[in-house]
Amino acid sequence: MKYIFIVNPTSGKGKSLRFVPVIENYFKNSDKEYEIIYTEYPKHATEIAQRYTVEDNVILYAVGGDGTTKEVLDGLDLSVRLGIIPGGTGNDFLKSIYTDKKTDEEIVKASIEGQDMDLDFGLFNGRSRFINIASFGLDAHINVYANNVAKKKKTIIPDELIYFYCIFKVGLKPEKYRFKMKVDGQVIEDETILVAISNGKFYGGMFNAFPDANLTDGIFDICYFRPMKLSKLIGLIMKYAKGTYQNEKVCTVLKGKQIHIEFDRELWVQSDGENKPVKEATIEMNKGKLKFRAPKFS
Repeated sequence: MKYIFIVNPTSGKGKSLRFVPVIENYFKNSDKEYEIIYTEYPKHATEIAQRYTVEDNVILYAVGGDGTTKEVLDGLDLSVRLGIIPGGTGNDFLKSIYTDKKTDEEIVKASIEGQDMDLDFGLFNGRSRFINIASFGLDAHINVYANNVAKKKKTIIPDELIYFYCIFKVGLKPEKYRFKMKVDGQVIEDETILVAISNGKFYGGMFNAFPDANLTDGIFDICYFRPMKLSKLIGLIMKYAKGTYQNEKVCTVLKGKQIHIEFDRELWVQSDGENKPVKEATIEMNKGKLKFRAPKFS
């Protein structure tokens, strides 16, 4: 078995690079084979992942944030196992597995010596994969702004608070959209400011928006918010962060495996941190098709 570490040196304003000496030190007195490969441009992690098949007998580790993990997943042969070393800004996906503070040494050791699981992932418009969440409208717009803030090396805002800060910069005057959504045959037509379709529990750095989400149940957790007054929205954002919004009248909560959604005009969607404008989308659940090396802490 060979361990391949795909390192995005720009993730977390360089946070990912601090894991490199830790990885090297782990293997220093080991006969295990490993290699560290640095990404050099956008989508490079996808190209690197595409080099490997089951015949190569490797585990690929994404060393970076959720965006780096998504890039590796997009290029991954599904017969090859994936691991994650959290070196990004939010690292939201891994919070569905553990939330306790760990040292870099503990993280590396637990991720290499971890337990193997078969996890779910989503497929967006038949091409793009996501392991954590796809969301439309308000929070995708916030994510676009947050990415720009996170890239500024001199920002004094802590990584875990960047998304929350950006809510109050761009999120208090949300646009509303008409949409039609089909969830496992059920058709919904309504107005919305936000639609979120999630595999994991957390996103946005600190939002435990889907506390009941399960990475192995083969079902997406879905919610959307209808337009509301600003005073209501501010309170709802706090409840959304804690995962206690489900009974609010302006919210609709669903579960499903296959979703098709159409909007009255183009809007932002973010899929595990990747942002793009769309007008419609089809999202499909892939139950248990991701071979994953989950960290196991002693």
